[in-house]
Formats: sequence, structure tokens, C-alpha cells
Amino acid sequence: MKAAGPPVVGTFVKLPSLEIAEIIGAAGFDFIVIDTEHALLSVRDVYSLVVLYSRMGVAPLVRIADHGYGDAQRYLDAGAAGILVPHVSSAAQAEATMKQFLFPPVGTRGMGMAARAGLWGSIAGGSAEYVRAGQEDVARIAMIEEQEAVEDIEAILAVSGVDAVFIGPGDLSLSLGVPGGSPAVHDAVTRSIGAAVKAGVPVGTVVQGAEQIRLRAEQGCRFIMVGNDTGMISGAARSILDQAQEALAVAVR
Repeated sequence: MKAAGPPVVGTFVKLPSLEIAEIIGAAGFDFIVIDTEHALLSVRDVYSLVVLYSRMGVAPLVRIADHGYGDAQRYLDAGAAGILVPHVSSAAQAEATMKQFLFPPVGTRGMGMAARAGLWGSIAGGSAEYVRAGQEDVARIAMIEEQEAVEDIEAILAVSGVDAVFIGPGDLSLSLGVPGGSPAVHDAVTRSIGAAVKAGVPVGTVVQGAEQIRLRAEQGCRFIMVGNDTGMISGAARSILDQAQEALAVAVR
């Protein structure tokens, strides 16, 4: 996210299928976000996906379901490249949440070097390297999804432990009480991106279509999300069926 060059591109993962994971990984995405907020994925499902995607060179991040510590700790010890925290509405909330994913003295994350993130206790450099990697190589991402968060965006960006922010236009539209794609949503996303760029904090959002991709990249987004695995399958299924029906309509004339 901090490297020079174009934004990195990812997609949401909602299915525990290893076959689909291999297809998405082979497509060449830079990262994926395993979605435990809106998908019925178990901890074991997430673990399997983290291992497979990381082996394919695709950075696996996890969107957690709430602000709790329990499962997120296990995702990090499984080797997740980062955590997306949904509905971070204020700087105080951001600080309280992100501290859970940082080791003492700045946070409260527990030692789990015997897990995969510590290479089962054999990580070169020992506990010092395990802690360093957990502090420096993990992305802690606050999701900006409410009007209150947009209004407090500068303070959220200044919180220690907020490594990046992700702007969620869908929930923003609900919070603002306007349809998705409305000018108010566009302005809220644009304002948040501008604040993050000014603060030097990597920022990303969901995009649809080439025009939005170009716009958000030009505004300074460092990572973008394009769809999800279920949407890709649904879109492909509909497209194939449409083609078949069109061909049959011509054939029976």
C-alpha cells in the first residue's frame, strides 16, 4: 500500500471453496479480503484461506465481524496480512480497537509465537522478530462507513495503530440516508480520501467500472476493491445463460 506505483487491486472473498481461491489467486490479484462480517465463514475456513492465498503470493486480509479481540487474534496468528475493522466511527473507537492488535507496551495483543505467524515457534530472530513483524508488517485498517466517521476523519487518521483506512460507500449511503451513488456519498468518499492523502495514510475504497477506478486512483487511493467471489460467479453464470438464450432465440426463429 505504501509502495510507489499504481494502486494494488483486491477483491472480497465470501466462499470457503479452495478451488475458487485457486482461481482467484491465479487471476493475479494483489490481495484479498476474507469477509467474516457478511459471510458465514468459520475460523477454520479463514485459516485455510489465509494459508492458501499466502502460499500463492496474494496478501490475505480479514474483515472482522465486530470490534472484538478473540477471533482477530487467531487470524493474525494464522498469518493474516492485515485486519479490516468495520464501522470505526470515531477516533476514540479507533484507538480502543487498534490497541488490541498491537503488542505491549503500545497495545494489548498477546504472544502467540507457537502459531503459524511465528512459524510454529521457529521464526528466525525468535520472539523479537515475531513481535516486530506483528507490529510493522501487519495492516490495521479502519473502515470509514458512517457520517460520524467522515466528520471525525482527521482525528481517526491521527490514531496510532491506524495503518490505513477503507471507505465503505455502501454503508455510507445508509448512514447518510441517500441512495448509493448519490452526490452526497461521492462527496463523503472524496473528502475522506483527500484527508487520508493529506495525512499520508494509505486509503482505499470499493470501485465499479473503469471510470471509478481512474477517478479514485487519481485522487490518491493506494488500494482498491473490485467486487467479490460470489459476484464474479453470479455475473459469469448470468452472462453464459444470456448468451445461450440469445443463441437459442435465433436458432428457433
